[in-house]
Amino acid sequence: MYEHPYLSQQITRFEQEQMERSAERARFIAEHADQIVARPQGVIRRMLGRLAAGSRTRAQRPSPTTCEPVAAR
Repeated sequence: MYEHPYLSQQITRFEQEQMERSAERARFIAEHADQIVARPQGVIRRMLGRLAAGSRTRAQRPSPTTCEPVAAR
């Protein structure tokens, strides 16, 4: 099929603008690195941290649902 050159020009222009914005953002971050402050953890990151911490402690302690064998009672 025939593709009109206007579409490819628009896509190229959009991609160039994205690259320019990305380069400007990288330059700004490099120049102002001392002003960057980490955001507090969000809900998802806190939940994943708790799950990871729980799996580490769960592997170390015995499960409360396991019971002794019949002969040991």
